[in-house]
Amino acid sequence: MQDSEERNLQQTLASMSKICRAIRACFLALVVILAGGLAALILITLLNGQETSSSVIASVVYTTVGGGFAILILWNFSLLFEAVVKGDPPLSEIQADRLKAIAIIAAAYVILDLLFSVRFIYEPNPDLGFGMILNNGIAEPTINLNVGMLAFSAIMYSLSAIFRYAALLQQLSDETV
Repeated sequence: MQDSEERNLQQTLASMSKICRAIRACFLALVVILAGGLAALILITLLNGQETSSSVIASVVYTTVGGGFAILILWNFSLLFEAVVKGDPPLSEIQADRLKAIAIIAAAYVILDLLFSVRFIYEPNPDLGFGMILNNGIAEPTINLNVGMLAFSAIMYSLSAIFRYAALLQQLSDETV
């Protein structure tokens, strides 16, 4: 009976390790695809523009920084699953730090969106997704606040606190045994 339960546990752990390895591979593939797409988009934008206007420079900066944030988030997610594949404890302070880093990067992305939104109020450019809306026939500037990314950042920060608490509880439990 004991051997059967232990064997089932080992099989479950092995299958979870395979799943985590596949998820990690997906995140790494997304990092490579996004980095390549970002580089291609920047090159196309710079080579296609006959003149280097401020809107072209702004779009390159926005794309580069925003894409860099997305790559960092995906990279940190791949590191989360890599630790599980290696057999490291999933509820550790290192994992909590990674989740906290994801939360900070996501918050930085929200700030980037907000700053570019405010910048484009004074220089509307509909090609970049920012511009003017019509409200009762009067054009009013808009400020974009990425609430979804802000909520994602808050969730990741909350998870980091839970992971840190669990790691401390585990350390306390290990010390008492």
